[in-house]
Amino acid sequence: MSRSVRLAPAAMAIAIAATCFTAAAHADDGIDLPGARSPMSGGTPEMTSPDPQRWLPLLGNSGMVSYFDQTAVRRRGSEVGVVVVRNSPAGVIRTTSGETIRSSLKRMVLNCATSMYAVVEQTLYSKRFARGESIYTIHAPQLGKPQRAQSGTIAGELIDKLCR
Repeated sequence: MSRSVRLAPAAMAIAIAATCFTAAAHADDGIDLPGARSPMSGGTPEMTSPDPQRWLPLLGNSGMVSYFDQTAVRRRGSEVGVVVVRNSPAGVIRTTSGETIRSSLKRMVLNCATSMYAVVEQTLYSKRFARGESIYTIHAPQLGKPQRAQSGTIAGELIDKLCR
């Protein structure tokens, strides 16, 4: 069963005040995300890698591999909306109710003009590669304020790739 989390109005006001980002770069984009079909479509077994034509692997500073959905890029002015999936280390991360989080899917908005990014939505899954039923989703703009994309991070790599 999927649950949604919405944060307090004060957190929303902080995010809205950061006017250099909008969720519109990824709003109503028609991308098939959690729901009827798996984001890592293709019907392959859970342990295999996702379709390399769609999902580009990116290695961050932490040594964790994330996968960037090349088909979900949405541009709006200096903003670029992207989707990134990351698998969690085995059995390490759990919800307060004890469910194991094996992967997360993030919708991010990159601002090419400022080299900043914001996570506008994050959905957690009990299966690797964001497969199966979602555990819960945190919606934005409350999720977080814009942050500077550092070199060597996934956000930094995406800005380098998409904001030339």
